[in-house]
Amino acid sequence: MCMDICDNMAEASDCSSLSDDSFSSSHRVSSEAPSPGSTDGKTLSDINSLSPVDSSKLSCKPQYTAELEVLCRICGDRASGFHYGVHSCEGCKGFFRRTLKKQLVYKPCRLGSQCKIDAGTRNKCQYCRYQKCINAGMSQDAVRFGRMPKTEREKLIADKEELNNSCSKRILELRSLSDMIKSAFRDHFEGTNMIPRDAPRGSSPPRFKMEIEENCVINCLESHEFHSRGIFTCFQEMLVPLLEAAVKFAKKIPGFSGLVLSDQIVLLKQSSMSVAVTLMHTVVDRRIMYIQGSSQNFIIDRSQLWSLCSEARVLLEHIVVVCDRLNALQLQLVEIALYSAVLLVSECFDLKNPEKVEQVQGELLHALRLELKHNHPKDKLLFAKLLVLVTDLRQITEDFSKHLRLNIFDNSDNFTNIKPLVKEIFDIN
Repeated sequence: MCMDICDNMAEASDCSSLSDDSFSSSHRVSSEAPSPGSTDGKTLSDINSLSPVDSSKLSCKPQYTAELEVLCRICGDRASGFHYGVHSCEGCKGFFRRTLKKQLVYKPCRLGSQCKIDAGTRNKCQYCRYQKCINAGMSQDAVRFGRMPKTEREKLIADKEELNNSCSKRILELRSLSDMIKSAFRDHFEGTNMIPRDAPRGSSPPRFKMEIEENCVINCLESHEFHSRGIFTCFQEMLVPLLEAAVKFAKKIPGFSGLVLSDQIVLLKQSSMSVAVTLMHTVVDRRIMYIQGSSQNFIIDRSQLWSLCSEARVLLEHIVVVCDRLNALQLQLVEIALYSAVLLVSECFDLKNPEKVEQVQGELLHALRLELKHNHPKDKLLFAKLLVLVTDLRQITEDFSKHLRLNIFDNSDNFTNIKPLVKEIFDIN
């Protein structure tokens, strides 16, 4: 408690900036954008220079945080507004601001970054608290001015409904899990260039923009060309980095490493392909599908997919259909990360301890449902749509495995053109 009081006192003594975006739509602030050196908006000297009317507006207490019972994304305490891109309390807002302003570097956590941060423990480990701020999306560049968008208010109303059904501590636990999963997902999959960054939804991934003119668009393909041009080799060169990232990502899922080794192997063999296909939605749009290898690239004209050889259709048709459905859902990065984690711990046959796998998956499902309800408050069926897709993704994996064994994609002797990791995952000898 003393540390929280110090947080608030330090915030005042630091001449902190008031975040204009923490006001409700009924308290709109008229102000210019902050200077490059500013972080939250107006400084104390700016406020003193305002007219009495404007000053009184700035001193109004944010109403929506009280009306909708908004919780701090970091510690679960009552949020005071939207600070640094996240709804947070005054204590966490001041902690993050001072960390940036003084360029503080905290000693690594002695418990391996496993500290639980809540209203009662937030001052015990500064390292974990700061990491949680970062994972939650806090940034000095994420400042919003003026009215709260209607979509944001809809999200908060959905949060209030959730709060009526669950305790705040439980919601904080699930959101902490979501933030951790998103961070781990970004760390391992960003190197594959399959995570869209700031490109508009539905647009092509940035890495392909400059390469379209250099590649041959395929709108007709014979069987002998499929093999001679190395279409499947190129596909594998796109697939393998995704499989490798899925294996590494799985080890960061809470509870996964605690499973018996044989169950970990079974889960990875069953679901890593599903995760890879999920990420392929970033290379599929309405007109074309991109396939980029290490030495050559191909662009498949989707309007002519029916005219391709049977090998190409068998390889790509079902993937394109599922990717279209994923693109239509307009998922955010945290939702893709949680969904991928759910896929990696989906129940299956041959598990020695299915109850423990079910327990791990249950937490991820709860976190995914919470994120979907918050980010898509109007789409009540989105969670169900994602669960239905699990069946399609598993079917793609089964079909891919079957066609590998039948030498559909590789006509060489002893599967010499199949990558070692692909052989290992699909038990190809």
